[in-house]
Amino acid sequence: MPAHSTVLLVEDEPLIRLFLSELLEETGFRVVEAANGAEALVLMEAGLKVDVLLTDVDMPTGCNGFELAHRVNELWPGTELLIMSGRQWPSEGDLPPGAAFLAKPCPNEVIVSHVVSAAERKKRLFYVAETTRQPTERDSNILPFPKTA
Repeated sequence: MPAHSTVLLVEDEPLIRLFLSELLEETGFRVVEAANGAEALVLMEAGLKVDVLLTDVDMPTGCNGFELAHRVNELWPGTELLIMSGRQWPSEGDLPPGAAFLAKPCPNEVIVSHVVSAAERKKRLFYVAETTRQPTERDSNILPFPKTA
């Protein structure tokens, strides 16, 4: 399932970011790394298609992981959101709708399992949206080829 799914990993600690990136890449994900929320937003604003945002909460500059998740949810509502922290647990309103929180330290298989589940949800929702969408004017310009035996 992870094949062709993109994870935007936002973690300010370089060694943790490297470890998580390798863990997810070994599972088959395409991983794009960002050291903070501002970097992550620049990547997404530049057109990076992200299936899953995996972000730490605590970051030294700019917005924290909760703020980043809310911003991504607002601007790219189809993105799955996973938020991690070993220092700060979510309070009322910290998590956007549908976001999941992972407490650090978290076993590798649990992280992978959550990311796989999030990617599967994203693919399922995309499939449903594509198969149930209404035809557009542009679609009327498409001429179907007749089936031949």
